[in-house]
Parts: sequence; structure tokens; C-alpha cells
Amino acid sequence: MSSARHQARILAIQLLYSSEMGSDQPCALIEESRLSKKYTDFAAELFNEVSGSVAKLDAKISASLNEEWTIERLGVVERAILRLGAYELLRASVDSAIAINEAVELSKEMADENAPPLINGVLENVRKSAAR
Repeated sequence: MSSARHQARILAIQLLYSSEMGSDQPCALIEESRLSKKYTDFAAELFNEVSGSVAKLDAKISASLNEEWTIERLGVVERAILRLGAYELLRASVDSAIAINEAVELSKEMADENAPPLINGVLENVRKSAAR
């Protein structure tokens, strides 16, 4: 069984997806969640922080993609997972191995079958560039 923090990250991805798809009510997802308030608050914090940093995160992700890809070419779910993963990588409070592993696991659960290696590679590049 996955941890409550993992479930909160799933909720954060759902919120990011919903927002990018034009929903004006992502908060309904929080209200429908079966997570405790502690974890819905964590998901909402992740959503708000990622949403407020999209330009910065997208720049880091774009610089970490190979020249054949653009961030716009990625699927909405993959973009949301990469944004969350990059955000967590750039935060000092989350170990880089945990951030990357969580993003890869999220991609296994929520994205295309080809997404995990892409997510892993891009976030590893983000990690390396942040360490410089």
C-alpha cells in the first residue's frame, strides 16, 4: 500500500492536471479526497507552490529535455509529474533520490508506459544542473 504522502502527491498531480485542463474547481478534488486534512493540506501546498512556479520549473525542465522534445510536446500528466518532481528536487527539504523515485512511481501509476524512463532522465538532468 502506498503512503499517505504518495497519495497526497497523486492528488497534487490531479489538481495540476485539472487546472491545466481549464477546470475552475480543482478544490472539489480536495473535498472529495479521503485523505486526512494533514495530507490534503500537503497536496494543496504542493499544487499552490508548483502552480506559482510554472515558468521557473518549465525552464529547468526544458533545459533538461533533449533537443527533439519541448515541454509543450509532453502530455499533460507527464508535464504535471515533471513539474512536481522538479519542484521537489529544487526544495532543500526533500532528498533528490526520494523526489526522483516518487516522480517515477507516479508516472508508472498515472502516465503512459513510456513515461517512467523519460521522467527519470529529465529529473536526473534537473538534479545535476541544480547541483552545479
